[in-house]
Amino acid sequence: MATTKHYSKVTHCIFDNDGTLMDTERLYTQAVQNLLTPYGKIYSPELKMRCMGMSSHLASQLVVNELKLPLKPEEYLVKFDAEVHRLMCNVELLPGVKELLLHLFEHRVDMAVATSASRKTFNLKARNHCDLLAAFRHFVCGDDPELKRGKPEPDIFLLAASRFKPAPRPECCLVFEDSPLGMRGGIAAGMQVVMIPDDIVPPELTKEATLVLRSMAEFEPELFGLPPYDNVSKFTFG
Repeated sequence: MATTKHYSKVTHCIFDNDGTLMDTERLYTQAVQNLLTPYGKIYSPELKMRCMGMSSHLASQLVVNELKLPLKPEEYLVKFDAEVHRLMCNVELLPGVKELLLHLFEHRVDMAVATSASRKTFNLKARNHCDLLAAFRHFVCGDDPELKRGKPEPDIFLLAASRFKPAPRPECCLVFEDSPLGMRGGIAAGMQVVMIPDDIVPPELTKEATLVLRSMAEFEPELFGLPPYDNVSKFTFG
């Protein structure tokens, strides 16, 4: 379901992680619902969509306030972090992710990760995929000391771009996102955005994206001036 918008050539790629690279959104949903069940509350698709792309700190405030939980946001966040760490032991990559990362790495396309999650949580989720971490130049996480504002502000994407050596212009960067907040942040940064939305995201909230796909496996690198897939067997790290 690709859009018909104009695509410009890029030289660098910046990836969100949760729901974009790794299949974590259902685990986050389970973690939140596990916390809410003792209070008789439901983590609705509408509330989940509003939380997508937020830092854990802001999402905790939203959940506590919206559902009127008898907890302070800080107390909820401690419980949430513990539940996330319990569940995030065997996170899988989403379809097409490994193939794209290996392809871009093979063709020396610079890549970075820009995730709202803390570095500790990201490391936990990524520990089964250490072989792929070498594909990225760097990682910018939600608790990065240089990060002032979270998504939908452009800060995390601009910070990720600034850490490439040499730093590219924003318009030379392609962002991959699954959430409306992340999409808006990428656009605000002056970058093109490939959006692979969760099923709960209404189509009207994806219209600003440069390209909308059902899966990373649908991505055609040549649309953005990147090397196309070929029939050469792909190497692996290790």
